[in-house]
Amino acid sequence: MTKGFIALASIIVLSACGQNGTAEDSETTSNGNGLVEQQELSVSVPASITSIDTIQTTDKNTFTIIQHLYEGLYRLDEDSNPVPGLAAEEAEISEDGRTYTFTLRDDAKWSNGEPITAHDFVYSWTKLANPETAAPNAYLLDSVVNGLEVRTGEKAPEELGVEALSDTEFQVELVEPLPSFLTLISVVWLAPQNETYVEEQADSYAASSENAIYSGPFVLSNWTQGEETWTLEKNDEYYAADEVKLTKIDFNTIKEDQTGINLFNAGELDLTKITGQYVAQYQDNEGLVSHNDIANTFIDFNKEEGTPLANEHLRKAIAHSINKENLVNTVLNDGSVALNGLIPNNLYRNPETDVDFREYSGEYLTYDVEKAQEEWNLAKEDLGDSIELSLLVAEDYTNTQTAEYVQSQIQETLDGVTVTVNKQPKNNVNQTRADSNYDMSISGWIAGDNNLGYYFILYENGSAYNYGNYQNEKFNQLVTDAKTVNANDVNQQFEDYKQAETILLEEDAAQVPLYQGASNYLINPKVKGIQYHLYGDYFHFRTAYLTE
Repeated sequence: MTKGFIALASIIVLSACGQNGTAEDSETTSNGNGLVEQQELSVSVPASITSIDTIQTTDKNTFTIIQHLYEGLYRLDEDSNPVPGLAAEEAEISEDGRTYTFTLRDDAKWSNGEPITAHDFVYSWTKLANPETAAPNAYLLDSVVNGLEVRTGEKAPEELGVEALSDTEFQVELVEPLPSFLTLISVVWLAPQNETYVEEQADSYAASSENAIYSGPFVLSNWTQGEETWTLEKNDEYYAADEVKLTKIDFNTIKEDQTGINLFNAGELDLTKITGQYVAQYQDNEGLVSHNDIANTFIDFNKEEGTPLANEHLRKAIAHSINKENLVNTVLNDGSVALNGLIPNNLYRNPETDVDFREYSGEYLTYDVEKAQEEWNLAKEDLGDSIELSLLVAEDYTNTQTAEYVQSQIQETLDGVTVTVNKQPKNNVNQTRADSNYDMSISGWIAGDNNLGYYFILYENGSAYNYGNYQNEKFNQLVTDAKTVNANDVNQQFEDYKQAETILLEEDAAQVPLYQGASNYLINPKVKGIQYHLYGDYFHFRTAYLTE
């Protein structure tokens, strides 16, 4: 990502005083330079890993783990800037901004000791775009020549605009210049895969930690699909292994905040995520770390023809019935901020005007009881005086609190509308949404980079993420124009996306933006060097270490 396209530096808040214990104190000794000899951590996360196949990964919790296991041509540094990873040096970029040539490091190796080559990138990128793979993130290669055509089956995968010029030279041809391209390739979804190894493993590939090889700073052990504990160990074949201080990180899936807090206070965890009331409770704890997320949470509607939510007046009634300020300040109270647009704050600023897109586009579907009831009266002309709706939600604390608040707001404002909260495990929710087997859902989307278009993909025709069956040709055309004919005119691109957002939200109420989240952790103060990236993961231990 070039200077001027940086979205936002992570905001880290370290509070004053508190926890004294550490999981390592009684077992380790100093090595004389301030680091303990035994560089091992114990960490909890709120959900298990869904997949260690980079091509099939979608949720941020899983991304957080596999960003440690795989590395691509570039990686994100501590300020979320893209820097060469497996590439030996900065990419050679053509004058027209459409051709990128990468030279791989001579010491780039897989965890089994075999060299990583340019062919591994051709294989993984082509596999990602191939419609037979059914990869949910295949749209990320739409910016590559023939990427869209390959994804939609109009051209053969071999026609994707990528090429191995030699074992160490990888070249990419873009349809249009893409300023965020280096940030895009810094996230693990465009990491390499070794064709020989993957094909030998066949259906067993990535089914367990033993059925994968890794290109990142750590390797995985003790994991199979559905497992709730696993371990990261230092990858001795990693080209920068000398920069990696931690030798072992034990992970445990802990869904209840209080359980994680108890283990943290007992010195048995070095990091645990906290939410809601606990953020305020631990505000003065030395171990509290908070930072803003470039991510949004929203209500998504299943707009399938013949269902109640196909009625736009009902969708608008629901949208205007929710007091978002009260949600974030009273219910969540964890640093989240109310959001009235598809695009989060601080995702992207116009480099010519320095205006953030959220400010430029304005606010939509704000809280308005009178407007909500007017729209409900219009909806009743088609739907009758009463309806029942189900609200799908993940069963963790934050999502459950949000769903129950939304339920009460809708039922209190719209007389005759009954909402039932359907709580499911997080991984089940993702599948239920993909199957379009829901009325409404509490959903979220994270920034893969600072490209505005990757939020609009949620509602484009043919998108793997358009679970709610949204269709609007004018919206599609505006989004397409922004990514193609207006890609080099940032002012017109902003206007295209603003008009598309207006159609999506103000005219069609295809979703209800709720809030932009924050992440809060209790972290052993003796752990230093953790990175908090804006994109892809929650935290990263590549440069972390444990002090005395």
